[in-house]
Amino acid sequence: MGRSNNRWDLTAGRSVGRGRGRRLGWMALTVAALGMLGGCETRPPVELRTEACSGTPALEGVSYLRWRVTGEGMQPREHFTTVEVGAAGVPTLPPGKGRVVEVRGYTAMPRQGGRVVAVGRSRPFEVRGGGEAPTVAIALRRVGEFVRPRLAQGCAGLGEARAGHTATLLEDGRVLLAGGVRLGADGRPATVSAVEVFDPATDTLERVPALDSARAFHTATRLPGGKVLLVGGEEETPEGTRPLASARVLDVTAGTATPVEGLRARGHHAAAADASGRVLVVGGVGVNGEVVSEAEGYDAATGRSFQVGTPVRRVGMGVSPVGDGWRLAVVGGSDGTALVPEVLFFSYQGDTFVAEDTGERLREPRRDAALVPFGGPGRLLYVGGHSSVGAAMMRTLLASSQIVSPDAASRQGQGPQIFARSEPCAVALQDGRVLTLGGWGSVGLDELVSDAHGELLVPGAEGGAAGLLGLPELERSRHQHTCTALEDGSVLVAGGLEEDGVRRTTLDDLFLYMPAPLD
Repeated sequence: MGRSNNRWDLTAGRSVGRGRGRRLGWMALTVAALGMLGGCETRPPVELRTEACSGTPALEGVSYLRWRVTGEGMQPREHFTTVEVGAAGVPTLPPGKGRVVEVRGYTAMPRQGGRVVAVGRSRPFEVRGGGEAPTVAIALRRVGEFVRPRLAQGCAGLGEARAGHTATLLEDGRVLLAGGVRLGADGRPATVSAVEVFDPATDTLERVPALDSARAFHTATRLPGGKVLLVGGEEETPEGTRPLASARVLDVTAGTATPVEGLRARGHHAAAADASGRVLVVGGVGVNGEVVSEAEGYDAATGRSFQVGTPVRRVGMGVSPVGDGWRLAVVGGSDGTALVPEVLFFSYQGDTFVAEDTGERLREPRRDAALVPFGGPGRLLYVGGHSSVGAAMMRTLLASSQIVSPDAASRQGQGPQIFARSEPCAVALQDGRVLTLGGWGSVGLDELVSDAHGELLVPGAEGGAAGLLGLPELERSRHQHTCTALEDGSVLVAGGLEEDGVRRTTLDDLFLYMPAPLD
């Protein structure tokens, strides 16, 4: 699909067309600083990006922009402008921290039935006492569509095709994409070492060679201070697949990688950090294909690894913080001979993680499901997956889900149904909804293939039934991909493996999906 060559002159309020006349979109709007206003308030310079390489242009059909500013110690301010006036209508900002600018594109004024068709949101920034403010970068995304971002390299994707990789949201809003596996022309897998960083505010993708780490099916856990812990994984060698015992702490800002010693070799495991930055690592596949029993931990404050006394012999399980983040839930999976229904909750006590069995059990044991916060801080949703002890089969794919919580009262309510599939990605949005996408499915065929379905799951009010909205299908089906919820409310979808029953293709694409806002 081509791209528009239009540009929009906000100051003069006229279209300068090349190609499709007044068709708005696929362009970058840069608004120069309007300067300080009286009383130390300022209207910051805004760089509004609307370019994309697919989908409906962000400003097509937009007549009005709603600008809204929030921040610490100030009442929200908002203002509507016509699209021609643009950023000249951004509300002025008092000095302070945590300022966020949101812009929405409407087809008409809301009181006239106008619909929101585009949304963009800045990262938090500071306005200094003298009225000094940085240039505010906002990427305007079309609502309800999977859109390819226009990178500095043009309509390209990842620097290297990858599946079985990790995508980690950093503290500065960027996303760290690490490792993975790709299939060569001969169909043989090769481990990916490349580390790339995607910045959604500027739609730039940067390779960081100093952080390269050849591994796939590993874990990547964000630590306090913005660093990321990579643990284990697999490496393809001439002799076959080898589980890795190596771990590294990546500092993207400094461009450094620090080895971590003392951890066991494992891949296809799970890991999560508690509120203090201590990481619990459980399960996975180790040497000779054995399911790993030993659980381990890592303390970000001291840089030490440590053993955990409770064995967790599982593969295909999920691990996630629950509640205030001081407890970590281990849900589902198989021990290699049977599915495991017990749900364990770990908390750090003394010098290690200690398991607590609250009596929580899965009503329908499963593995390779997605575990994600849902409907409140003390509730998790375990969704999809399959009921086979080993590899998924068509007849064992699951469409159901279960709400998990250490508090029996919080487990009330029926989990939503999705298209039956294994290994979907699932991410919690800022407004409490959950987006699920892709995985292994059957799609009416006689064998498992990659799936292109997606759903938006809406928690039920006061323990009521959850709602479900279908999403448009992806251009290409996939599994072993990643989904990352970004600070601006959109979701980044990266890479994966496409299998259609005939061909297997490692994908190098990037997509962004902006859900329609609830308010």
